[in-house]
Amino acid sequence: MATHLQPHAQPTPGSSVPFFARLRAALDTFSPTERKLAQVVLDYPINLAGYSASELAQLTGVSNATVTRFIRRLGYDSYEEARRTARVEASVNGLPLPAAHISISPSTPNSALLWQQLQDNLNATLAQIPASTMDAMASAIHQAPSVFCVGLQHNHMLARSLRGHLMSGLDKQIYGAPAAGETVEDVLARIAPRDMVVLFALGGIRSDMADLCERARKLGAKLICITDTASHAPPSDWLLRCHMTPHVPEVRHLTDTSAAQALAYGLAAHTIQWGAIPFELI
Repeated sequence: MATHLQPHAQPTPGSSVPFFARLRAALDTFSPTERKLAQVVLDYPINLAGYSASELAQLTGVSNATVTRFIRRLGYDSYEEARRTARVEASVNGLPLPAAHISISPSTPNSALLWQQLQDNLNATLAQIPASTMDAMASAIHQAPSVFCVGLQHNHMLARSLRGHLMSGLDKQIYGAPAAGETVEDVLARIAPRDMVVLFALGGIRSDMADLCERARKLGAKLICITDTASHAPPSDWLLRCHMTPHVPEVRHLTDTSAAQALAYGLAAHTIQWGAIPFELI
């Protein structure tokens, strides 16, 4: 018989209801932020077992208070109780878990921590983008007469990457902007109603690029903005925020473009697939 949990019901002491069973049964009772957290935990159970409450909050983009409410809603007295339960269940099911009680000096280079953080950043980035959003962006790109891939400095590399992917599968004008020597006015002169502008703005956006985006939307173009979780973003039709938490403080000055690169490829691949399979555009 299925176990049904009420939103604030506390399981009886010693309840044997598994953590993930509790979580799935309670999905419909969560607030939007709690549901976002729950989806990451369900998709990647290593997160709960391998991270503190504060680290999980940072990883999933929610507050510490949300994590606390989430755990109590599942009937646990503390985060550590839920974490121990999840670790035992994941181990029994053969899921890989980070080794416990290993002390590593913060100054010691550790590639395992690096790869884990990159993976966590990507997981947290993708977890906040529902399938309906990907479909809507792919549809808009297909319907756009022209696409402008915009970015400066390290964002220019991302814009070039997206442009190259789209050019390989779409029969339309795909521009990289601004081109060498181009001004904002030069770019705007080429933008028409229903065109698509994809802006890469990791680390923030310059005032002239913000002006370009605002005026492009006034001309009737659509805007996808891809930035990080901390930077200001211009008003957009779709806003995608990349998680860029460094694995050690010493590399905070580096711009982690890995999640943005994945978004560029994923957006292009999904858009091209829309063109290969005949179905109604949104």
